[in-house]
Amino acid sequence: MYGYGRSWNRCRWPETIIPSGYTYVGPCRCSTGPHAFYQDRNGRLVHGRSLHHGIIPPEPTAEDLKAELEALTKEKQELQKRMEELEKKDV
Repeated sequence: MYGYGRSWNRCRWPETIIPSGYTYVGPCRCSTGPHAFYQDRNGRLVHGRSLHHGIIPPEPTAEDLKAELEALTKEKQELQKRMEELEKKDV
């Protein structure tokens, strides 16, 4: 069996191969090649397999961003209500 350090190194590309605009985040669990996670300039996480095969996910559209903002706003409101409930219970 390989130790953690050895398998971790196998999941990461050498610094010279990392595509421009991406930074290394961490290894995946397969330990069989350049399958790690990278982050683009916008903060999106991309699996190394996608970069290796040239399949880069498209940028989110304005509609996607608006839908995500609405979902996050709704979640924020629900969390604020829950916080108020807990504060009333003196927790």
